[in-house]
Amino acid sequence: MTIRTATLNKVLTIEIARPEKKNALTQAMYTAMAEALEAAAADDTVRVAVIQGDPTCFTAGNDLMDFLSNPPDMTPGAEPAPVVRFLDILRDFPKPLIAAVAGPAVGIGTTLLLHCDLVYAGANAGFRLPFVNL
Repeated sequence: MTIRTATLNKVLTIEIARPEKKNALTQAMYTAMAEALEAAAADDTVRVAVIQGDPTCFTAGNDLMDFLSNPPDMTPGAEPAPVVRFLDILRDFPKPLIAAVAGPAVGIGTTLLLHCDLVYAGANAGFRLPFVNL
């Protein structure tokens, strides 16, 4: 699995763990993160959630090959796409949400930080929204 979760001392840690692809996010990874946050929201023993990548890269954003192979169904009434489900739980998460950023946070990697209550940025952190140039 490319998302690792652990709960210790009332803190849920969600780790993006796909370094060979610079932690690029797939639909399955969005689903795993959404499920982890939904479970934490309902678990009274979890007091805070932390999202992190690895020491060299937070996330390169969407895995474009996965996205092109599995485009989200955005038709009205369709089940929300995994990325939408993930962003919805980020927006509505009822507990403190922290991000620990090391290395690049690209595209949705930067966007998701806007939904966090606190973002810790390491000395090597960098933020990029490539679609702004379009």
